[in-house]
Amino acid sequence: MKIRHIMLCTLCVAPLAARAADYTLDDGVVHFAAPDAWTVLMQKTDGDPQFLALQVPGAAANNSLARITVTTQHAPDAQTYQKFVDDQVAKARRLPGYSGGDESNLPKRRYTALENKLKNDYVEFYAYHNGLAVQVRCIRPAAAAPAWTSTFDAGCEAIAKSVLSQ
Repeated sequence: MKIRHIMLCTLCVAPLAARAADYTLDDGVVHFAAPDAWTVLMQKTDGDPQFLALQVPGAAANNSLARITVTTQHAPDAQTYQKFVDDQVAKARRLPGYSGGDESNLPKRRYTALENKLKNDYVEFYAYHNGLAVQVRCIRPAAAAPAWTSTFDAGCEAIAKSVLSQ
């Protein structure tokens, strides 16, 4: 009887572990889901710009902080959107140890930089839709384990695809 009870409890709890939390910015114009284990680090969901930063656990590379940030800013025209992108690229270039970042590859760009003297890999995605400039920025330690890196990158791509296809 105990074994059946344990199995039943396991079956009931297992789906909860795989649940995803839903997030929105700009009154629901931008929305996406992320695993429950990815906790909110910071968020600003009123005014302009808006953003949500999620911590992705398990990097285990000298206590590095892996995270995915989604940022929106009102951009009434293409010129305002381009200024948003230019400002974000300039901010990235000011990071210590910045390297890479070919802007000709937009809407997706990759680069590395240092954070707390540790090398991190960055990937950014940009889009303009519904009067919003949108950036998805994924940051992970370069020295993270390959299996974890693969999972993180897949999660980053999934959020970017979800956000940028709206």
